[in-house]
Amino acid sequence: MKRVFFRLLAILFTLSSVAELQAATIKGRVTCDGRGVAGVMVTDGVAATTTNKKGCYKLRTDDVRSRFVYISTPSGYEVPSVRGFMPDFYRPIVTGEKEYNFTLKAVDQSKYHLIVSADIHVRNRAMTKKTPLKEMPLSNPVGELDSVTFARTYMATLRDYVAQLPADAKVYGLNLGDVSNESHWRGKFNGDLENFVEVCSRSGMPIQTYTVIGNHEHDMKAVDIFDDDDTAAEEEYMKVFGPTYYSFNIGGVHYVVLDNVKYCNHKSKGKDRNYEVRITQDQIDWTKLDAALMPKDTKQVVFAWHCPSYRYRSKGEKSTHNADKVIGIYASRNLPMTILSGHNHQAETIVVAGFKNTVEYIHPSVSGSWWYFPLCTDGAPSTFTRYDFDGGMLASRESVNFTNRAEQKYRLYNKGERNKSGQAVLKLNVWDWHPEWRFEIYEDGQKIENPNLRMIHCKDSLYDQMREATGNGIKKFGFLNTANTYHFVEYTPQSVNAEIKIVAFDEFGKEYFSLTTRLE
Repeated sequence: MKRVFFRLLAILFTLSSVAELQAATIKGRVTCDGRGVAGVMVTDGVAATTTNKKGCYKLRTDDVRSRFVYISTPSGYEVPSVRGFMPDFYRPIVTGEKEYNFTLKAVDQSKYHLIVSADIHVRNRAMTKKTPLKEMPLSNPVGELDSVTFARTYMATLRDYVAQLPADAKVYGLNLGDVSNESHWRGKFNGDLENFVEVCSRSGMPIQTYTVIGNHEHDMKAVDIFDDDDTAAEEEYMKVFGPTYYSFNIGGVHYVVLDNVKYCNHKSKGKDRNYEVRITQDQIDWTKLDAALMPKDTKQVVFAWHCPSYRYRSKGEKSTHNADKVIGIYASRNLPMTILSGHNHQAETIVVAGFKNTVEYIHPSVSGSWWYFPLCTDGAPSTFTRYDFDGGMLASRESVNFTNRAEQKYRLYNKGERNKSGQAVLKLNVWDWHPEWRFEIYEDGQKIENPNLRMIHCKDSLYDQMREATGNGIKKFGFLNTANTYHFVEYTPQSVNAEIKIVAFDEFGKEYFSLTTRLE
């Protein structure tokens, strides 16, 4: 009798589960100019499918885990923008609603630019109390809100910069996380995510911009998260920006956006907003689906997440747990792979060991030193970076210093500098440096064969000066201590009286800058 009862119970449970799944099944259509677009990936972050010849799809969602239905925008198309700049690629799943449609616009993406920004940290707070140095003419004046500084410097420069780019190439944007600070979401500052969007919209953000979730987009009100599911801390982000992991395609490049911040915020540790830097298993499972459905004509894969995957200064040791697993899933296609990350407020470029043609670019912060002054701790300026793609391949990149427009490629130190042996040298802080860069040196017009030029590990003295001049009690903040950097070039000339010319060629074989100077 008991056996019959449990069989009936199992049958009822199965029927109930099937009914729940069937109740959660959704459908829709992806169209362009009223016609269906075939082969578009549609996902809820758990399952995935593609549209048929008529642009139609059906997807069986998960009642518990499915928050959104969204598409992986195909190459040659754009989704509409909402709020002037946010891509409309997702729909919140609403109970009882079965149909979710998407519209596309056909565009030429054979060439395009991607503007990448990291760590904007708009808090609606006045940061500086002392007058900045004259070397930084566009630095924020005393008492100015960081949201105003952001609009006045970054947004104004970006609008002008995009307007002067060639009209034959589209321009898109990507924010690599920490656009705000969760510590200032509430109270007198109201510097929440909605405020950031409003500042961008009001300031005329000129490009459609995708967003990555950072550690400071996790809500500090959510505490004691012990398992992988940290959605309680991501609710505010999802209300404004949608899913925390997704993919899209532009001009033959497949972009994979993931969340590598696993929030914890344990009370036992004083609710210190602590987190782990790792990619969770549910995302790894989803990337297997994404990689399987990635367009066959993809030329390159670009990963975007907040925290760095690898660290040069720690000799290549991983700093994102499971990064290797994710990269390995896509590596089977033997395509060039690029990783875009931020978080460190420093510039680094890593040629990733273990994967062919894989490079990670770690970006300086837009906010510099959290809007106290416009330099990062390694001396790199507040920048955004332009990546140029041609035929699905990365063709060039260039950072743009928007707070000191006279200083774009490097910072020169040629007065009173000495090497470890006491010889007079010149030094260059070159924040876009790549391990494959090449330098040519000339003295009084003669090319120097085997020049005494090397990359050195040192600090940027201008950063120290700016930190000293800013005040505001920042000396107590360890995260603002001057950092050693590996992107300093030191040259010891053969003649201390010579006119010195240095020509730098980037990883694409193009001349990146040329300078002529003397030791002083």
